[in-house]
Amino acid sequence: REALALHPVGHANWSQSLNNLMNQLSFHFDHQGDDKDLHEATTLHREALAFCLVSHPNWSLSLNNLMNQLSSHFYH
Repeated sequence: REALALHPVGHANWSQSLNNLMNQLSFHFDHQGDDKDLHEATTLHREALAFCLVSHPNWSLSLNNLMNQLSSHFYH
C-alpha cells in the first residue's frame, strides 16, 4: 500500500504497484482466508480496469484478472 501511495495514478509504475498489491492480497486471502483481503483485491481489480481504456493493450488482461478475482468469490 505504501508503494502504491508513492505512485499516483498515471505514474509509470502505478499499474505495477497496484498489480503487486492485488496479488499480495489474493495470496494472503488464499492462505489466511480473510474475506477483507478478497474484497479489497476485487475492488482494486475494478479500479484497475476502470483506468484502462478498452483500446489499451492490457485491457483484456485487466478484465481477465477481474474475472478471475470474481470467481474466487464464487468458490469461497
